[in-house]
Amino acid sequence: METNARDFVQSFFIERLGLKHSDDFRGVLHIPDHYAGEVARMDHVGVAVGYNNFVGRTCCMHVVIQKPEMMSPRVVREAFAFPFQVCGLEAVLGLVDSANADALDFDTRLGFTEVARIPHGGMLADLVILRMTRGECRWLRTH
Repeated sequence: METNARDFVQSFFIERLGLKHSDDFRGVLHIPDHYAGEVARMDHVGVAVGYNNFVGRTCCMHVVIQKPEMMSPRVVREAFAFPFQVCGLEAVLGLVDSANADALDFDTRLGFTEVARIPHGGMLADLVILRMTRGECRWLRTH
């Protein structure tokens, strides 16, 4: 089950990541099917993917994984299809606190590369700026 109810999705990211409200926010929450028919709650969310700061042909991408068993190649493909295929963007950026080793490892395995680091710019440590271009995105390539 998925929801893209804008206010609920944005509220999820505000609560979980401390993002600020933005008028250009887009996103989707992947919720286990056994919650179908119930009013969605924050703790139901398995995987969340959000996008904001659309500037030129770039945006920021945010991911929260609360139920790792819900991560799948389909979820990853859909996460990159939105910015690259639907929006026609050339790059997505990820902003990760350097203290979050799990997120940095996950993003690197997805194919992101570090392009900059802002000392003391994160919540706990440095802010790492990661980038993936459309041409680098192996998740959308046909095999």
